[in-house]
Amino acid sequence: MKQISRRSYRAILLGATFAVIATLGACSGSGDQETAGNSAGAGAGDPVAVRVQQPEYRTLEHRISYVGTVFARQEVPIIARVQGTLSELPVPEGASFTKGTVLARLESPEMEAAVERLHAEVDYWSARHETDTSLVEQGALAPEQAHASNRALRTARAGLAEAEAQLAKTVVTAPFDGTVLDWPAETGQPVMPGQPLILIGDATREIRVDVVEEDLSRGVTVGTSVELAPAPDRIIASRVTSVAPAASGRARTFSVTVPIPAVDTDLPSDLARKGASIRTDFIVERRESALAVPVRALADRDGSPHLFTVVDEVAHRHDVTAGITQGGWIAVSFDWNGTDPVAVTNLNGLRDGAPVYAVSTAGGN
Repeated sequence: MKQISRRSYRAILLGATFAVIATLGACSGSGDQETAGNSAGAGAGDPVAVRVQQPEYRTLEHRISYVGTVFARQEVPIIARVQGTLSELPVPEGASFTKGTVLARLESPEMEAAVERLHAEVDYWSARHETDTSLVEQGALAPEQAHASNRALRTARAGLAEAEAQLAKTVVTAPFDGTVLDWPAETGQPVMPGQPLILIGDATREIRVDVVEEDLSRGVTVGTSVELAPAPDRIIASRVTSVAPAASGRARTFSVTVPIPAVDTDLPSDLARKGASIRTDFIVERRESALAVPVRALADRDGSPHLFTVVDEVAHRHDVTAGITQGGWIAVSFDWNGTDPVAVTNLNGLRDGAPVYAVSTAGGN
């Protein structure tokens, strides 16, 4: 074999090296072109698929709900005025009565005996005074004797009237038309003067609600509109008439009073009694015909609230002022033309001027 010179060997080696570098450069260039092509395709701005829904003009309310308690507007405790034993409570708890109805009877044998004794004294001195008067007319008796028997008769009659008045106090009658709210005492129980026998109330009713201080600052005050719900299919409109000036109880709540209007006193039987519960909604804010959008149409609600209207498949951002939220809708303030829908999905992927593929959402679905 012919021997290769050192100079020829170097030329062959250098040529091979250049060939390898050229091959690697070609491969690298091909990959860069492919990557560039892919990047160009990704930046073309494909439309974002969104669901859209029409804003609406609605009446929205901010409500604070509590459970109130039914009370009679006028509550009067009926107390024992004399000592005795409670023998009868004719009107049941929760039942209505008219003025003059007997509400309770007491037994007092001592008073009955005193009345009977004084009747006898009156009869005696009446007969005695009649006899003395006749004898004085006949001149058989000094006039002073007739005067003395007359004084004794008047004293006996006064004592009888007082005893009968005390005995009459053993029968307790109603001072006005109303309802028996409670029986603090039971039949057969000995009672003393001043001891409560019955708690009665007039026919009108009011609701009392223990409200926390934070809700007072949110708008629960005198004049606040209220809706009472004594039954699922019935609403009674009223207003707050008073708020207690001081907190009470361990929870430090304020007693708020809401009257039931006179036209609505025909409450269900279970609510006519003292202590029944009733749902009470305080309407602390109300907006008529407010421009509203679905809550899910609002982005960054706690920061810079905004939404996107969709016009000709393009998203347009609008900064808004958010208001009352109710039933999945929120009041907003922005320059709406009355026709453009708002996006309710994929808000994080939207920007002002972004192309979108819009699908209408009917009924909030």
